[in-house]
Amino acid sequence: MLGVLIFFMLALQQCRTLHRNLSSKCLEDSIKFLQDLHSEPPEEYAVMMYDSIGKENSNILHGNIDQLGSYSECTSAQASSGNFSGQYCKLTIQQGKIYYNIAVCMPSSCKSDDILMLEWLGIFTFKNRSFIAPSPMLSFIVANATYRVKSVYCQNNTPHIDVVVGICIFVAALFVAMTIAGSIFITIKEWKSSGKVMKDALSPAHKNYETVSCHKINGQQLQEGITNCKLDSPEHGVTNEPEEKSRVGFLEWMLTSFAIQKSIPAVLSTQVAAGSYSVLNGIRVLSLLWIISGHVCQFILLNNLDNPVQWLLSVPNNVLYIFSLGGPFYLSVDTFFLISGLLSARTLLNMHHQLDQALAFKIVKDYVMKRLQRILPLYMYTMCLLIGMYALVPWKSLGEVPKSLLDNCRRSWWTNLLFINNFVLIDQRCMGWTWYLANDFQFHITTPFFILLLYRNRMLMFALAGFLLMTCVIVTAFVSWFFKLPVGLHLDARLLSHGVYNTQYYVKPYCRYGPFLIGIMLGILLHHRKGPLLTKTSALIGWLCCLTTMAVVVALGYALDDSVKSYSVAPVLYQALHRIAWAAAVGWIILVCEERHAGFVGTFLSSKLWIPLANISYACFLIHPAVIDMYSGLQETLLHYTDINMFYLFIGHTVLAHIIGFALCICIENPVQALRKYFR
Repeated sequence: MLGVLIFFMLALQQCRTLHRNLSSKCLEDSIKFLQDLHSEPPEEYAVMMYDSIGKENSNILHGNIDQLGSYSECTSAQASSGNFSGQYCKLTIQQGKIYYNIAVCMPSSCKSDDILMLEWLGIFTFKNRSFIAPSPMLSFIVANATYRVKSVYCQNNTPHIDVVVGICIFVAALFVAMTIAGSIFITIKEWKSSGKVMKDALSPAHKNYETVSCHKINGQQLQEGITNCKLDSPEHGVTNEPEEKSRVGFLEWMLTSFAIQKSIPAVLSTQVAAGSYSVLNGIRVLSLLWIISGHVCQFILLNNLDNPVQWLLSVPNNVLYIFSLGGPFYLSVDTFFLISGLLSARTLLNMHHQLDQALAFKIVKDYVMKRLQRILPLYMYTMCLLIGMYALVPWKSLGEVPKSLLDNCRRSWWTNLLFINNFVLIDQRCMGWTWYLANDFQFHITTPFFILLLYRNRMLMFALAGFLLMTCVIVTAFVSWFFKLPVGLHLDARLLSHGVYNTQYYVKPYCRYGPFLIGIMLGILLHHRKGPLLTKTSALIGWLCCLTTMAVVVALGYALDDSVKSYSVAPVLYQALHRIAWAAAVGWIILVCEERHAGFVGTFLSSKLWIPLANISYACFLIHPAVIDMYSGLQETLLHYTDINMFYLFIGHTVLAHIIGFALCICIENPVQALRKYFR
């Protein structure tokens, strides 16, 4: 009896504490809402708020357990007194071992903590029916049908513009303004030039043909830099770059660089640069499409599907879905690491060859600075654009994910600029997909060591490469065994280890260095070859080995049993070796294409049609996850997985990402690269 009395007194004290902490305005408005809902007849706004609350759905067995209600109906409800409006909130419920969300429509005066207290006090009832009652259907699945509210998230679309967001919005707007100003400047200059052409055509005959023709091709000259047309005529000779810069001046050069009349032809150009590997264009574009396809499926699976169980039963176990996050994860990323290693070696070898001296600090410094100047400007601008958009977009029912990403960017943006976001604040990464750039930059710093050894002790270079490759294999095997990492996604407790897979293995440079190292060795081989390396027989044998390797890598990703109960050495070896094997196979394709033994494959991958798409591939890589997040966060209801729905989403996101990527190239990437010439 005494124990019951003590329990009652403690409960009463807690209730009083809750009442004191509970906002009086929230409690007053909540009671008013319930009174208007119970009145005869009920108030229209109260019916709308109640109707918008999440109800239990069908297809729960396939994962349709979130009860999202109606965001638009809730936020459009306005109390007749005008004291409050509807506010869309989601309660995360734990029922047994299952977590799901229930949407409630609460007065706008309530905060998340207030709603938690109201739930504890049992306010969420109407006609003896709770707004957030446990799911009866889940009671058949879980042993314990009781539930509790774990957290509350209320959607508030009032922009919170702090210093970081304000700077990002300013930077994003500044570059757009520069593009508009530069385009207007060139338009006016062309208009004046066309007027001068007409005047020259009507002038006496001493105006020579070269001068008139010079004005007529002024549009082409804009692609190479605006200058005084007469200075480029034969009678005056060709001006060099320093003289042009001194005459034009920085302001005119900058406006010209940002003009779309100059940037668009450069992006759409199909000219092949001397000494480049044309086959890389096709490989780069196809690999990016594979990455976009995987991201579409991954992001939609984790955030937007009403039948994720059906997806997990269908996709990860079917080899036909290799491009949709089935089996081994994102082999195309290893293709990009291979290409990056190849190009880093070629860049440094060309710099060493041109200077005709031993590898010096100045060469390494120029090499690193060239890499930073290439990737950092567009990277920084895209991050600013993303932060600005995420802060201003009016998110809907599924907007908490983009908002959490925005909060991450506020905290960890500096790790991106230092290229350490694969180690520091890894659980709060800004633009999580840019772990690739952190790894890539860290890998680039290692390239000079191999080139230095190449000219001093070639055998030591090969020994170092072999040692690092073996170290990468051993470390990856150890990490896989220790964490029992899955090869693919599983419909069991292994799905919970997906986060560990990403943070401890997928983004770590010591587990991903192998393909880049193979690219360095391939770059050295291609640079120093004196003649053909392959015969028709060796090329045929190589093709058979290459295709077999690729098929085995893909097939084993589906065939290996890597479940928790039967985890063995087989998935460990696969995890340690499959990315290196894939990179070696792709490297062979590059080599055989350069050796002209690839037939129609080489013709297809080297087609000039790939070049414009390859020119914008970096911008597309940076922006396409934000495009997917924007689409997902603006949804009010869940999506139903079918193959045709996912295919249409892939096509739509791909097209939109390329359109925005094209705009980023003509507004940011090309102008900034053109400005480099001025300062150089």
